[in-house]
Amino acid sequence: MTQPPPITTSARAPEANAPSVEQAIANAAQRTNIDFDFLLAQARVESAMDPNARARTSSATGLYQFIESTWLETMQRHASRFGLGDMAQQIATTPRGTAYVADPAQRNAILALRSDPHTASLMAAGLAEDNRAALTPILGRQPDHGELYLAHFLGAGGAGRFLSAMADNPDESAAALFRHPAAANRAIFYRASGEARSLAGVMDLLDAKIENAMSGASQSTPSPTQPYITANTAAFGPSNPPTLTLRNRPVAMSTAPTAPTAQPMPSMSNVLRSTFGDRSDSDQSAAQINRAYSQLKAFGL
Repeated sequence: MTQPPPITTSARAPEANAPSVEQAIANAAQRTNIDFDFLLAQARVESAMDPNARARTSSATGLYQFIESTWLETMQRHASRFGLGDMAQQIATTPRGTAYVADPAQRNAILALRSDPHTASLMAAGLAEDNRAALTPILGRQPDHGELYLAHFLGAGGAGRFLSAMADNPDESAAALFRHPAAANRAIFYRASGEARSLAGVMDLLDAKIENAMSGASQSTPSPTQPYITANTAAFGPSNPPTLTLRNRPVAMSTAPTAPTAQPMPSMSNVLRSTFGDRSDSDQSAAQINRAYSQLKAFGL
């Protein structure tokens, strides 16, 4: 079974980069409307907080594992607002809407900024704002953290298609609808037994990953992990996605702290989960139980 692509990292251990990386993330959170804990958790999941992480089998690079095309598109949209207008001016768009840089040296310089934690954090926050804006009319509310991470994972268009399909049939095979992402990320789309996860199963797994990372976001020593290959933001998207009501739970967006915050007391949903677990006789029942825990969590219980 194919595993997520291995990465190469910088000579320094990720832990050594953590303080400056956290400062860069805090700065990005303060300058945007994306909360610090989410950005920090995303960096933990994507690169284990290593700004120089590289995927060996794709162009994904840096703290947030931007592939080249998504980085150029995001820089084109957001670089000017963060004082990098000279870089944004170098990026043009083909008739098909693809961002490109004509000068090879300029292109390499712009792509190299993926390994700069300050620029990468700002672009990740800007992209998260874009993804939130794209998903809000589809969901009829602001996306929660798991849905926002889904958009980083599949692109906004892919996330819209995923959530629309899940609203129609949460038990449908996710791998059948997203063959390329599934081939590149078998650990997400398939169980250890080789059984394909449902759409609800993949969503629950991504929810758990980002929430677990958020629960430990104030820790300064992240555990090593391998990044997942993320899709181009323009891929998979329906032209007129329907408004969804599934997973219709409120989410509060907070402003960023200047430093990591202390962990809160365990919620009722976490207490119930730790007490009764996720035991069930079927994947469908497990998904329903996880949804119930999520509903409790959404209402602060």
